[in-house]
Amino acid sequence: MTSRTPQETPLYPLSLHFRPRQCSKIWRSPPVKNWKQELADALHQGMESHVPRFYFRADDIGAGGGPFEALCALFREHGIPLAMAVVPAWLSDSRCEQLFRVAPLDEPLWNWHQHGWRHVDWQRTGTKSEFGDGRPYEKQFRDISQGQKKMNSIFGEHLLHVFSPPWNRLCPTTIKVIQALQFKGISMMGPFPRGVKTGNDLKNLRIQVNLHSRKGRDGEGDFRLLCHELTSWTGRREPVGIMLHHQRMNDFAFQFLHELLHLLKHQVGARFLSFREILEKDDDA
Repeated sequence: MTSRTPQETPLYPLSLHFRPRQCSKIWRSPPVKNWKQELADALHQGMESHVPRFYFRADDIGAGGGPFEALCALFREHGIPLAMAVVPAWLSDSRCEQLFRVAPLDEPLWNWHQHGWRHVDWQRTGTKSEFGDGRPYEKQFRDISQGQKKMNSIFGEHLLHVFSPPWNRLCPTTIKVIQALQFKGISMMGPFPRGVKTGNDLKNLRIQVNLHSRKGRDGEGDFRLLCHELTSWTGRREPVGIMLHHQRMNDFAFQFLHELLHLLKHQVGARFLSFREILEKDDDA
């Protein structure tokens, strides 16, 4: 990919030559020459009379490293809150030290919450899921409660009682476990499973836009699809949740995220929500 100029250099500490193990086709190089203008046009096309609201969730948190440091630096520079979805089983004393050296516990930008237990696919058939319909209540309760106890012991009062299921999938049994363990929110791509009654005590901090684990094989086509998604969701009154995977981000993915945050903040005039703020509100009005 082409090198960025000094004027275009975002304030994040990531090498131009960094290559993640997995990277969606859309981010391997700029898919269109005027991608910044196309992104700006997409956001402005979606603007209505209301002020759009956005929140961001970073998945698969479990250790430090260059991409994690770059992600935190970027959100700190923009002053935008970030929900950290932490895999409990991945944490060790040394990894916690790495995380908190970059994102201190008492820094209010970071909304730490639970991302499954081990991020293991237990499904024998179909799509990946750690908490699918193939696992009974007892096993799901054991794993989620074990993760909850570990998260409480590490994060204490800084922990938000939100559960983000790996691969954004769960089943009605999982909802029952979540309710029994008194979580206040779930964050996933989609509504609650059909027929499940959650009442007013469990919120869905829904994710609508997936940036970095996209499956499109045509980079240019997927870029325009992403712009269409942003146009569509920006025009709606409900808050827009955007999901990030820092381990899959290269330099161009960081350039894009930097530009997206800048445009939302300074041109669209968007309001940025934290998970904590959403949980503390009685409704989304």
